[in-house]
Amino acid sequence: MWRIAIRLAGEGGQGVGLAAAVLAEAALASGHEVTMLQTYGPEARGGASSADVVISDCQVANPKVIEANLMLLLNQTSWNKFARPPWQTPATLVVVEEGRVHLDDSPPGVLALPFERLAREELREKVAANMMAVGALGALIGCLTSSSLVQAGLARSPAAFREVNRQAIDRGWDLVTAGPGLGGMRGMLAHLGAPVLHEHNEVLLVGAS
Repeated sequence: MWRIAIRLAGEGGQGVGLAAAVLAEAALASGHEVTMLQTYGPEARGGASSADVVISDCQVANPKVIEANLMLLLNQTSWNKFARPPWQTPATLVVVEEGRVHLDDSPPGVLALPFERLAREELREKVAANMMAVGALGALIGCLTSSSLVQAGLARSPAAFREVNRQAIDRGWDLVTAGPGLGGMRGMLAHLGAPVLHEHNEVLLVGAS
């Protein structure tokens, strides 16, 4: 029996809720049990936004994430709030947006990736940074495939953003699986007991194209 607890946090407008939904739907399509909870601040844009995703091989009794196995923190406020107990433990893997979270040093267990810069420079769409983060998280989790993430992302993308979101997810996946010094991070959470899936193991989302 295994359980992966994920907390995503940032501000309104960074697409935290969409990122969580894509992760959850990709996990469902892969045959796992999933729950998702989302909370908002007082403002739709600029206020605090966070979401919890729990992926397991059995029914999830408690969808609330207290001690996270994996965190995505997209701004300084979310870092200041969640990068400490009880949410962060010595075993928590934390992924932060390099351009928005300022670290005094390189603490262990923290991976800073330039999602916004790469989305802006390579894809010409800064708003695709959240889908790039989805690709990176999916690769770290291990029990999802890049194809399942792309299918879930496309199912939730307006027609005008389908191609850029596909590219963003693939680019985020490559950051973890093929980036300099990061190639060994695929399936970093496998120690929790979840399987590391390969593309031929996937189950595609019904109705996605």
